[in-house]
Amino acid sequence: MTAAPANIVICAGQPVDTGGLRGAFPEDLVPAVRAALRSWLSAFPHFTGYCSATAGADIVFGEEVLALGGQLNIVLPCEIGDFIAQYVAPAGEAWVARFDALRARASRIEISCEERLLGDETLVRFNNQILQGLARLEADRVKAETHLVIVCNLRTPAEPGSPTDFMVNWPDDERLTVIDLDALASASGVATDHEAGKATDIDVDMIFGTSPRAIRAIMFADIATFTKTFQDDQLPLLWDFLAEAQQTIESSAKAPILINAWGDGIHAAAETAHDLADYAAALAASVLEVDPAAYGLSARPRFRIALHAGPVFVGLHPLTGHGMIYGHHVNRAARIEPVALPGQIYASRYFVALLRAEMDARNYTAREAGATYAPRYRADYIGQIDLPKHFGKEAVYRLVDLNAAAVASDEPQSTMKRPPAPRLDLTVKNDLSEISRLAEEIDIFCNVAGLGEDTAYAVNLALDELLTNTISYGFKDQAAHTIDVTLSFETNVLVITIVDDGVAFDPSVPPNPDIDAALEDRDIGGLGMHFVHTVMDDVDYRRHDGHNELTLKKNVAAPARDTAR
Repeated sequence: MTAAPANIVICAGQPVDTGGLRGAFPEDLVPAVRAALRSWLSAFPHFTGYCSATAGADIVFGEEVLALGGQLNIVLPCEIGDFIAQYVAPAGEAWVARFDALRARASRIEISCEERLLGDETLVRFNNQILQGLARLEADRVKAETHLVIVCNLRTPAEPGSPTDFMVNWPDDERLTVIDLDALASASGVATDHEAGKATDIDVDMIFGTSPRAIRAIMFADIATFTKTFQDDQLPLLWDFLAEAQQTIESSAKAPILINAWGDGIHAAAETAHDLADYAAALAASVLEVDPAAYGLSARPRFRIALHAGPVFVGLHPLTGHGMIYGHHVNRAARIEPVALPGQIYASRYFVALLRAEMDARNYTAREAGATYAPRYRADYIGQIDLPKHFGKEAVYRLVDLNAAAVASDEPQSTMKRPPAPRLDLTVKNDLSEISRLAEEIDIFCNVAGLGEDTAYAVNLALDELLTNTISYGFKDQAAHTIDVTLSFETNVLVITIVDDGVAFDPSVPPNPDIDAALEDRDIGGLGMHFVHTVMDDVDYRRHDGHNELTLKKNVAAPARDTAR
């Protein structure tokens, strides 16, 4: 007997009264709140709960989720010690003990911003957005519905981060339940004072002169192998190429509210994740629509792009007078960009969660207008990736633009030939600039063969790593060498062979990289080879007549020959 799919249930609730907090409810009302939450949860046979853990309705909700056999995920806006000090401890030691007990039994605890609150409710609003987005991503994964219960005084203003604010930004009225504290109090004979002012005894530790925080989507991007591929004499040609690409970007995406550049690097920010995803997609596509040969370039530039989101400090740079953003989330976005593959858009879990919530809001708006909404983006989970500069791990996704046309092709150089699918034979030079051209050929081959974007991505990930190692370390002299690459499709198996005359190197044995070690302490190529074995189903190597012969196999579904999109 198949179990019914779990429902994803979210709670955003008012805090219990600790002495004058607006919208808070008295301790005497906790039993009525508990009974109302238990009644609501009991309507779902299976569920997973999401909430913060403020002393009050949040903690009561978490206790009831666990009491009824559900799983609980807690999402906090700041470090645990800071959160307890500001949102739990003022209610008394008993609530701190309940918080600790809840934390010990939760399936997962997520901290959406590793910064101090500094009395800034922007972090709480961001936490609510991430909480909603993560819940919806989980609902997508288990094919479940997402429901929200709000516990609040309806007459309380929708201040940033409040339950009322959460409700205003919830896009689905059909799956919204409101437990009105005033109505509960009236039925229970408990007096409430929703007009009480905010408590003023919290030490916010604000630093004079710092700018207010705002929620921003953040992008970092650069051109892969820029220094090695584009020498000084080609830089003016590259800037002309990018100037034409910019015209394409301007016609297809809203400009970010902040954008800075240095050399080939780009840093941008937008008010919404969707706006920045549109800009990133336009940036990635623009360089595919311009012919590099027309500008005298030896290779097509390909951007590697990273997207993240979070609360940031905003202001004007004191030396330049230009707009800027800074803070932990800006630094984290910068650390994601180096791990992105050329031509790909990588996104953090928080960016994807924010984008998912925004797309739900667009879908709701379309339905209200009697229109049909088609999501523009799909996020494919890659895995937990270690970030440089000791920034820990990040759950990374590949963002796919569902509206993108088939990759435009240009005339290959004479060293490359493109037979009809399902076979592709390529010869590339031992030059890193060849990798981007190889990636284009593979994209085209997989599209024509009906193998799909996921297969093309896996092949390009493996070949990018393998050829980068071969070109960078495989040849002891400075002479020109060639590398032969063949793709053939045989009975639902894509076979890739790589032949070169470099030094012997056997990557067929899966490495066991120390993923907990610092980036600079790891063996060269260890993590990259780990990814090769992850995306390929078989890796075989032999040394024959002074050549390395590497065979990769990727199991794929029968191709869909209809390439209309």
